[in-house]
Amino acid sequence: MIRDTLFYEPENLDSIKGNESAIAELRRFALSYKMGRREKPLLVYGPTGTGKSSAVRLLAKENGWNIVELNASDYRDKNAISGTLAAASQSRGLFGGRNLIMLDEIDELSPRFDKGASTAIGELISSSKNPVIMIANDMWDQKITFLRGATTPVEFKKPKQFVVEEILAGVAAEAGIKANKDVITAIARRSNGDVRSAIGDLLILGDAPDEALDYIGIRDRKGYIFETLDRIFLSNTMAAPLRAITNAEDAGDMLIKWIDQNIPKRYTYISDIATAYENLSDATIYYNRAIRAQYYTYWRYMNVMMSSGVALSKNVYPRVTARYEFPKAIKELSATKGERSVGNEIAKRLQRRIHESLSKIKEHYIPLIAAMVKNSDDDEISDFLESKYGLEQKQIDFLKAMKV
Repeated sequence: MIRDTLFYEPENLDSIKGNESAIAELRRFALSYKMGRREKPLLVYGPTGTGKSSAVRLLAKENGWNIVELNASDYRDKNAISGTLAAASQSRGLFGGRNLIMLDEIDELSPRFDKGASTAIGELISSSKNPVIMIANDMWDQKITFLRGATTPVEFKKPKQFVVEEILAGVAAEAGIKANKDVITAIARRSNGDVRSAIGDLLILGDAPDEALDYIGIRDRKGYIFETLDRIFLSNTMAAPLRAITNAEDAGDMLIKWIDQNIPKRYTYISDIATAYENLSDATIYYNRAIRAQYYTYWRYMNVMMSSGVALSKNVYPRVTARYEFPKAIKELSATKGERSVGNEIAKRLQRRIHESLSKIKEHYIPLIAAMVKNSDDDEISDFLESKYGLEQKQIDFLKAMKV
């Protein structure tokens, strides 16, 4: 079942909807190699979640090619590229099939961690006997200017909303999720064309309360939360998790909640789990110090501990099929959304007559008034609260039901 895996993957190139012209260009590229013609490498680019990496992998599958890949989770310095990729670019696979050289997230090359990469990639491009495809979100990123003119660009675009809705409906049917049309439409609209995040949201909301939809914002991000978590849990280097933290939209305490919830889902051994939680605990300490002292330099240490610290806590590679869980803290907020909304409205109405902050009214005055309501005549206290503070009957009933 789909819901037991981390991501939904299309079965073949024809399953990738909304970018038919890009798929046709990939197939033309493969046909040239089948006919013995050497092509310039492709630079496949476009927004996150549009199917770029999946399409390249499916192209290899369709043509019986082996994939030799480096991405942002790996070291991609000159030695790694010259050693790992150079040999594969000149040879055939074990059963005679071509090797497809794939450099994913090429626009995330880091001068600090990927020294000499541009030189090594240039040499690879000029000498490779096998197909080379590079993938980027932004082909105009200054870090990859050396690729312009040396590659053929293939653009993946954001699919239209109705296309995303069709994809989600198919995934829901296959996964056994009973999502109504309104939910699918809302997820598709909020995804902003990021199909991968839309599918992730659908799978998450299959178990979360309906109100959790409020916590999945409009998507237009470099680092969707699942990708960020993957960089942390699946990396064996310091560089990739730090890059993920830099690019993530979810930051600080929200990202800490996601990591906290999913450490046991990804790490198997007790010692790995314990070390990961120790590092995450240190991240929480730095986060709270920054808030209390208003000294946000502490967040540098927080980022290191919750990204690289958690990533390097493991001695055993994690289970890649484990599905991420929605943080319980967010589920609890979602489940009590209605109650909090009524409480907030009561506090605002009381504030018109009680000149205190909303937080103090919620902490001190509302529990006191709730106790008065429970110990007074219903009609008398209701009339008083309506005339004095402008409270409505549903708000008075809320006070009656409060535990004090």
